[in-house]
Amino acid sequence: MRNRTIAREIALQALYQLDLRGDEILGEIDSFCKKSTEKHDVYQFAIALTNGCRLHLKEIDEKISLVTEHWELRRMAIIDKNILRLGVYELLYRNDIPPKVSINEAIELAKKFSTKNSGTFVNGILDKIYNQFGNGKLKNVTCSSALQAVPEIHYGDADLHIHTTYSDGTMTPEEVVDSAICCGISTIAITDHDTVDGLVIACRYGQNKNIHIIPGIELSSYLSPSEVHILGYFIDIYNISLQKTIQQSRNDRVNRIHAMVEKLHKLHVNINSQEILTLAGQGSPGRMHVAEIIWKHGYCDTIVESFSKYIGDNKPAYVPKKTLTSQQAIELIRDAGGVPVLAHPGLTQRDHIIEDLVKYGLQGIEVYYPSHTPQAVEKYLEIAKRYNLAITGGSDFHGERRTGCPIAKITIPGDLISKLKQRCPSR
Repeated sequence: MRNRTIAREIALQALYQLDLRGDEILGEIDSFCKKSTEKHDVYQFAIALTNGCRLHLKEIDEKISLVTEHWELRRMAIIDKNILRLGVYELLYRNDIPPKVSINEAIELAKKFSTKNSGTFVNGILDKIYNQFGNGKLKNVTCSSALQAVPEIHYGDADLHIHTTYSDGTMTPEEVVDSAICCGISTIAITDHDTVDGLVIACRYGQNKNIHIIPGIELSSYLSPSEVHILGYFIDIYNISLQKTIQQSRNDRVNRIHAMVEKLHKLHVNINSQEILTLAGQGSPGRMHVAEIIWKHGYCDTIVESFSKYIGDNKPAYVPKKTLTSQQAIELIRDAGGVPVLAHPGLTQRDHIIEDLVKYGLQGIEVYYPSHTPQAVEKYLEIAKRYNLAITGGSDFHGERRTGCPIAKITIPGDLISKLKQRCPSR
C-alpha cells in the first residue's frame, strides 16, 4: 500500500474520532497519528490532512451542503461525511495532489470503510465540487501565513497582540473577530499563550469577513531570574516541533498551577487547583486565572493586587515556568517559519538582555504597548534601530481581565506589518 494511502486512512480515523467525540480529544490526535505508523512521512501527511480539514471545516461543509441536493450533512453517515471532507480538502486546498488522485483515493476509502454504494456517492459529490469550485483552488486568505503567495496585502491598521479564551482572555475567538471588525481595524494577530487552538477557530470564523488574521503565539520563556515573553508572527501552526512544545507546555502549566496553590496554602490563601483549571477551561491555565480566583475569594481587592502581593515575579507564591529558554523560544518560532518578537519590554524592564536575544535570532520588538510612555516608545524605537529590529505593537487585549485595554487601543500601520512579514525565514 502506498504511503499516502496509508496516511489517508489514518487521517480518516482521526477525523472520525473528532466528529464522534468532539474537540475534547484534540490533544490525543497527534499521538494517535504517530502511533499508527512507523514512517515519519506517513505521519506528517496524516497530521497535515487532519489539521487541514479541521482548519477549513466550516467552508468544506458549506461546499458539500451546496451540492448535496437530497442529503443534509447531519444525516450522512459519519464515515462518508469525513471521507468527503478529506476529498474536498485535497481538491480545494492542496496544490500538490492531482484532482483525479484525490477523487480516486476517496472512492477507495469509501469502498474499504463504508457501504457498497458509498464509492459511487462519494464520486458524484466530489465531481460536482471540483467542477464548481476546484479549477481555481481556494486559499485561506484570512489567516495570512508566510506560506501564502499573496503578492500585495494591504493590512491597514492592526492590533498585533490579542488573547482569547483559549489562553487567559475572556472573549471567544469568534467574539474577538467580531469586535475587531466593529472597531474598524483591518488586521489582528491572535497571540494566545502557548497555544494556537483559538487561532484556528478565529481563522475559520473569519473566512470571507473583512479582516486579516495573522497566525501568532506568545511563548513563555525563562531567562534567569524571570520570565521573558516572545511573540511569534506568521508561524506555521502545524509545525511538528511547535505542536510538541505546545502539548508539553500545557502539561507544565498544569503542574505550575498545583505548585503555586501549594505555596499559597502556606500563606493561608486557601484556594483550590481544580477551581483554577475549571476557570481556564479549554485555555492555557496561567497566573491570570490564579489571580482571578484569589480575588474572587476575597484575599485581594483587585486582580492586579493578586500579582503584586502573591504571584508576581519574585513574590512569595511565584513559581517560574522553565519549559523553554528564551533562545529555545526564538529558535522554535524561526523553525516554524515565523518572526520572533520581544513582548512588552517596558513591563519586562530588562533592556540589557535584548543584545543577547538578538544574538539568538530575535527579529522584532513590541514598541507600541498600552503601558509604554512616550519616553519608553522613543527608547525602544532607538533600540529597534540600533539592532535592526522590526517594530510591532498591540493592545495585549484580555477582555474583562485587563480593563482599560480594549481591542485597537494600540494599533500600528500596515507598512510595519509588511516589513515584519519580510523577516520570515524561507521554509
